[in-house]
This record gives sequence, structure tokens and C-alpha cells, in this order.
Amino acid sequence: MKDTQFIGLDVGRGYLKGYTEYNGVPNSCLFKSVTALGRMMDFKDYKDPIFLEVDGYEYFVGILAEKEGHNPIQNLKDDKTTPTVQRLINAALNKLVVCDNVKIMLGVPNKLFKKSELQKIKQTYKDKVVNIKDKISNSYKRVKIDDIEIYREGDAALLWHMQNYNMNSNDVGMVTIGFRTTEFSYYDKGLMFNNLKSSTEELGNKDALEYIQKRISTDNIMRKLHEIDSSDRYDDLKEIAYTDLTESIEQQIESKWTNLNELDVFIAGGTALNMNFNTYPVVEDSQMITAKGLWLVALSRFAG
Repeated sequence: MKDTQFIGLDVGRGYLKGYTEYNGVPNSCLFKSVTALGRMMDFKDYKDPIFLEVDGYEYFVGILAEKEGHNPIQNLKDDKTTPTVQRLINAALNKLVVCDNVKIMLGVPNKLFKKSELQKIKQTYKDKVVNIKDKISNSYKRVKIDDIEIYREGDAALLWHMQNYNMNSNDVGMVTIGFRTTEFSYYDKGLMFNNLKSSTEELGNKDALEYIQKRISTDNIMRKLHEIDSSDRYDDLKEIAYTDLTESIEQQIESKWTNLNELDVFIAGGTALNMNFNTYPVVEDSQMITAKGLWLVALSRFAG
């Protein structure tokens, strides 16, 4: 029987998050969802730089792509099969994989959790063999994606969180704040997903960053959103923007869901790390929790 490694991947617009455990050893990766044409240079000023070659295409990933790459491209589309997403997934495989064969559980928002999306993703990735050259370590990996499935991101986050949460008779709401959107996922007693009470709103980190982008443009400063996100130059404006975003999310929760005394609401997502909620708790490891939950689902789905 061949050895196969299970991987959970949460490919967001802001960051890619990946998680795996193999032979009891956990491993994870986290880097910005930005790629760019790469070149050889002095990398000593960068922590854990990513420079890969796949099928003759040389590219930077993450903060290195943002700072040094030619024509940086941020992952902004819903589509999980674009060249940008494929390059990001290659980078995750290079970071995580110790086996020649992998099976991936890929997170998707509620609106993309459907058979047509799964079919498209399987056509792109299933049985694909990727030959990756790490241009910095001068190492090679050959990885075959034996299988890939999709799972709702909010469900995955909740599954991981519930491992250490004492269930009661309340319904549960999981609010996952992303780069462009926020998922409001509702679960009836027994953690049954309620589609009617769940929704996706165009509200997220992008709104906070665009406010800062507009403010600094009045001083003739032009920055891309991913540059503002990485910078510590605008912390005063970020405090204003994230305070406002927090208020907006809390208003949305109370507008969408009633009987809040019978509902346990949790906040997840990397953007939540910049926010300060007074009413609702932010889950532990909120940026990585979806990837970890996706790995749990992969373990259950593929190991049987």
C-alpha cells in the first residue's frame, strides 16, 4: 500500500494557510497569497523566502513576491483553479509534503460548495504530477495529487474549534472574516448547517485597507492593498479602520440572527487578529483554524 499524506489547504485572497500531520508530526505553512516573476538575488534579508521553478516558470511567492517580484499578482478571484492559485498550492506542497503522494481537502466559501465547482477542481488537480524545484535550497520534489475534495470553510473551522469546546443546547454561529468577504455560517442544535440562516457578505479586510489607501492617496502616496496590509507605517489609520470594521461585523450579526441568548457565536479568520470584539470570542489560532479543520476532514474522508 502506497504512503499518502493528507493536507488541508485554505487558499485565501490575503494568505494561503496549509496544515498536515504525518507520522504524528504536525507541519503548517502561512504566506501571503501573492506571486510574481522571480530571479536570483541576495535573499539574506528575507525570512523563509519562497522562490520556485515549476515547468520552467520561475516565481516568487509571499512577501518576497510583494517586495521584489516583477508584476506581483494577488489572488483576488473566487476561482480556485487560476494559474495564481496553482502556483500558491505548489508553494504549499513544497513546504508541507514529505510523501510522493498527497490527498488534499480544499476549503471553499458557502457559495462555491457545489458539485460543479468540485468537478472543475478535480479536473484541474486530481492525478496531477508536480515537479517543484526550490531555487533557494536547490532541492527537488515530485508530488502526485492522488485526490482532492472541497469542504465549506466555516464548517472546517467549527470542526477544529469543537474539539475543545463543551457542547450545550445552543445553536452555533461561526463568523469567518476574510480578505474580501465574511462568511456567516449558522448551525442548528447538533451542528446541522442551516443554509437559510447562513450568508456571505462583501465585507472584510479589503474594506479596511481601501479606507487607508484612499486616505494616503490624498498625500500622493500610492500603495497596493497587499503593501498596506504588510506595512507598519499606517498603524494609526489601521486602528481606525479595524475598529470600524469590528462595529460593522457586530451590527451584521445582530441584524442577521435573532435569539442571540440561545446562540453561541464565534469569530474566526486572520483579519480577526486585527480586531477587538467585546461581545463575541475570537477562536484560538483564528488564522490557521480553517486549514486545521480541513486536515481533520481529509483524515476522515480519505483514510476510510
